[in-house]
Amino acid sequence: MPTTWEPMLAKPAATLPAVGGLLGGTVYEPKWDGYRAILERTGAGCRVWSRKGADLAAGFPEIVQAALERLEPGTVIDGELVVWRDGRLDFGALAPRLAYRGRRRSPADLPPASFLAFDVLVAGDVDLRTKPLRDRRAVLEQLAGSWQPPMQLTPQTADPAEAQRWLTEYDAADVGVEGLVAKGAGQRYLPGQRGWVKFRIRNTREATVGAVIGRVDQPVRLILGLRDAAGTLRVAGATHPLTPRESVELASVLVGTDDHPWPAELGTRQLGRFSREPVAITRVIPTVIVEVEADTAFEHGRWRHLTRYRRLRLDRSS
Repeated sequence: MPTTWEPMLAKPAATLPAVGGLLGGTVYEPKWDGYRAILERTGAGCRVWSRKGADLAAGFPEIVQAALERLEPGTVIDGELVVWRDGRLDFGALAPRLAYRGRRRSPADLPPASFLAFDVLVAGDVDLRTKPLRDRRAVLEQLAGSWQPPMQLTPQTADPAEAQRWLTEYDAADVGVEGLVAKGAGQRYLPGQRGWVKFRIRNTREATVGAVIGRVDQPVRLILGLRDAAGTLRVAGATHPLTPRESVELASVLVGTDDHPWPAELGTRQLGRFSREPVAITRVIPTVIVEVEADTAFEHGRWRHLTRYRRLRLDRSS
C-alpha cells in the first residue's frame, strides 16, 4: 500500500471524550468488529488495502464490484469490512476469504460481506486529508447518497446522549459492535497516528483459572478457561499483566499441578495474541474462579482480546 494511504488510528480510553474534548468538538461513531480497509478506486480498477498494506481485493469481489459501480476513479474511502450473520457481526466469517491458497473458499460460498465507510481521503482526485473531519464527512455523505449494500455509510452523532444510547442498545442486543470511536470534528486525517479515541463495551464475566504465565507464587498473567457443554475446560483467553497486589492475592489460592488436560505451551490465538511465539504456561489445579472484564470480541468459546482481572470469586468453585 502506498504510504499515502496509511490509515489513521485510534488510541484506547477508559471513558468517552466529552463534547468539547477533541479538536473542533467531538463526534461519535460505532466501532465495528471487522477488518479495517481502504478502498482505492482508480481508472484501472479498485484495490482493497488492509491496515498492514495487503491487497484484500481477491477475498472481497462483491466489495470491488460495488466500488467500481458506485465510486468514481480518483476516490479513496476508509472504512471497515464486516460480515453480518443472523443480525450480528461475525468476525470469524472474514478469515476464510483470506486463507492460504488451496484452502481458500470461494467468496460466493461464504456469507456476503459489507463495507462500512467512515472517512474519505480523496475525492475527484483531490486529497482531502488536510481538511477537517466535518468537511470530509460532508463529502462522504454526498458520495454515499446513492449507495446501497454492500456499501454503507457509518452513522455519526455529535450528541453524547445519543452515543450513550447506542452503547446501551448495542450491548443489550449483542450485535457484535465493539463500542464507539470518538473523533474531533476539526481534525485533519493523520496517517499512522492515533488521533482518534476508541472506547470498548466491556462486561464482567466469570472464568476458571487453568494456568498462569510465570510462577505459581508470582503469577504475571492468568490463563482462563471456560467449560464446554461436556464439562471439559477449554482455554478461553488470557488477562493483561497483573498488578503486584493482584499477583500476591492470586498466589495465595493457586496450586500448581502436572495432572492437567492442557499442554505446557499454548499458541497465540488462544491467548489474545499478546505474543507471536508459543507461550510456556504453568498449569494450576482448575478450581479457582475469577471475575474478569472483557469486551464483546468473543467467538468459538474464546476472547480474541486480553481481559482484565477484577477479583477472586471465592464463593464459587469450578
